[in-house]
Amino acid sequence: MKLQSISLSDLCARLEGARLEGDGNTMIHAVAGLKEAGPGALSFLANPRYVAALAETRASAVIIGQDAPAPPEGIAAIRVAHPYLMFARALTMMLPTPRHPKGVQQGAWVDDTAQVHPSATVYPGAFVGAGARVGSGSVLFPGVVVLHDAAIGADCLLYPGVMLREECTLGDRVILHGNVTIGGDGYGFAQHEGRHEKIPQIGTVRVEDDVEIGAGTCIDRAAMGATVIGRGTKIDDLVMIGHGCQVGEHVLIVAQSGMAGSAVLEDGVVVGARGGVLGHLTVGAGSLIFSRSHVTKTVPPGSQVSGNPARPHAEQLRQEALIRRLDGLVKKVAALEKEVALLKGEGK
Repeated sequence: MKLQSISLSDLCARLEGARLEGDGNTMIHAVAGLKEAGPGALSFLANPRYVAALAETRASAVIIGQDAPAPPEGIAAIRVAHPYLMFARALTMMLPTPRHPKGVQQGAWVDDTAQVHPSATVYPGAFVGAGARVGSGSVLFPGVVVLHDAAIGADCLLYPGVMLREECTLGDRVILHGNVTIGGDGYGFAQHEGRHEKIPQIGTVRVEDDVEIGAGTCIDRAAMGATVIGRGTKIDDLVMIGHGCQVGEHVLIVAQSGMAGSAVLEDGVVVGARGGVLGHLTVGAGSLIFSRSHVTKTVPPGSQVSGNPARPHAEQLRQEALIRRLDGLVKKVAALEKEVALLKGEGK
């Protein structure tokens, strides 16, 4: 993607607490890693493991911490308290402003009873059902389907293939990537005489402000009430959130993870890739679930758990260390058994 050019002096003026060491007139028009960056590019150093790459970089400027070593002579340094965060903000400044035609475009299908704000964009091939609402500045790309009585807040982005089912709601500044489904029926069936009878899923999904959901993720509607995704939560690709789950604010859920029905993730929880939580369990605020861990009982706030079934991470590490020693222990036991057998033979 082509970025907008910006001078280092302008960049630093807009970055909180930034201190420039170098020529403020230098123009930046690209971003890259320390090893890949060339003249005109901005890079950053946030991990001490890459200090060696800083000494060899050819970038025009590098965002670094307050105590980081200086880059090579002739390369400007922007010293900040949080290099990775400030790099993200600098990149945001350089992104070109997207230009979407306002209003409902020819080829879109919008029901007469739907309400689409004049500043919103509904591209050709999108569908907005009866009684649905689309807020100011929101963009519905081709292939988006919004069913009846669903509501979309302001400045949302719904990419191609998104399905927002009936009566589900999105807050403001929500981003749904390709083929996300919000409000599919929860997996609910009553067994009777060897058959599975569907339980109507009459609840909804409520996605709060500033949530971003990755491609292919599915969030089921509640059987009753609402499945809730809290404000500021970020969900990766190919995640499954079951019916009636309650996900708190500023939660991070990484790819291929799954939450069974009525699971609760409190504020600030982090779920690593391919993590799983069984239904009706609670993961306490600020907890970390390591990748590929399977939570089978409630997790207290502030915990770190790993393994299958998940247990305190320190305990899991000790058990893994013991398992790695098993092969040697088996060999030692075999050798001891052999010695004992020889000693018994001598005794006879």
